[in-house]
Amino acid sequence: NRHTNRLISIVQDLITISKLEDQRIETQKTEIDFHDLIMSIITIFDTKAREKGINFKINIDKDIKDFKADNFKLEQLFINLIDNAIKYSDSGNIEIKITDLEDSVEIIIADQGIGIPEEDLPRIFERFYTVDKSRARKNVGTGLGLSIVKHIVNQHEGNIKVKSQLGKGTTFTITLPKET
Repeated sequence: NRHTNRLISIVQDLITISKLEDQRIETQKTEIDFHDLIMSIITIFDTKAREKGINFKINIDKDIKDFKADNFKLEQLFINLIDNAIKYSDSGNIEIKITDLEDSVEIIIADQGIGIPEEDLPRIFERFYTVDKSRARKNVGTGLGLSIVKHIVNQHEGNIKVKSQLGKGTTFTITLPKET
């Protein structure tokens, strides 16, 4: 059953990546309400986070203006990053900060988890790349989540950066431009 579920997850993630790479499929941009989006995603992970003693610290600028994006794809981006933050943390906080900049929106997702070794950072957005095989076995994933995140950021003509320190956590910073 576990292997079947893993195969289903891999197939679903591969379909997602294929759709993201298909230039014929247009991004459906609408005005984004970050507060509603984040609250609905937090609901998905609330039980799992509480079981691990993880708290969410959320700071969203009020009334972010003139920001349009594909709501479904942004939801996928947040789900992948928050799921990883929970998987690779045993306790502590996950900070979600969304800041309205003049021409863009900055999204920061930071955890206090196990971190990513410096030598692995350049490769984490590659398909099927997992940092540590023993770590991946414990936290079964497809190895496609961060690749999906990178594709979504690229489709929105944005930028993603990651900082990490072993034993102290990981911070993803995403900048997405506003409509011009």
